[in-house]
Amino acid sequence: MLPKFIRPMLAMESKEPFDSDDHLFEMKWDGIRCLAFIEAGRVRLQSRELIDISAQFPELGALAELPNGTVLDGEMVSMVGGRPCLVNIQRRVQLQDRYRIEMLSRSSPVVYVVFDLLYVRSKSIVAAPLFKRRAQLEEIVREVEGVPMVLSEAVLTQGCDLFAFAAKLGQEGIMAKALDGCYTPGRRTSLWRKTKCRPH
Repeated sequence: MLPKFIRPMLAMESKEPFDSDDHLFEMKWDGIRCLAFIEAGRVRLQSRELIDISAQFPELGALAELPNGTVLDGEMVSMVGGRPCLVNIQRRVQLQDRYRIEMLSRSSPVVYVVFDLLYVRSKSIVAAPLFKRRAQLEEIVREVEGVPMVLSEAVLTQGCDLFAFAAKLGQEGIMAKALDGCYTPGRRTSLWRKTKCRPH
């Protein structure tokens, strides 16, 4: 049995980007935080506020193809012209009309950008270091096709270069995550550090 909810791990702010051999660096996507629970052939989507938002994003029902007992952490992103549009996805979360939800799920489906793996076969792996969780996550993503899910690209060492690239693209910022860090549900910790390119 998977837990009914998991409070997502949170990041501390870093005023300046940095390079480090002990961290991986990812783009900070301008979307909505989402944990996905796959159990008994069904998908349950949980927002950062612990609200079930599964009904608003039926296109992510395809995640049911993932192994039973999987819990993922990631960001739901709505892409417009090749760039994330936060307003679009915020509107989707508020929708209640089933017809409009179905229409938008087909005409402009969201992408689930996954960056962490919390449960495997109903067993918690949050105490494992990030580099091990990430390796298992990569295997899961590789094995599944036809699902609107992508693995968040990560680079090692070169945090400053990624920050400059993110700024050039007009992205929100970057994340730095300690490779040997565990996942601490509901806690804001320096194991994850966010550096913003622009006010948000």
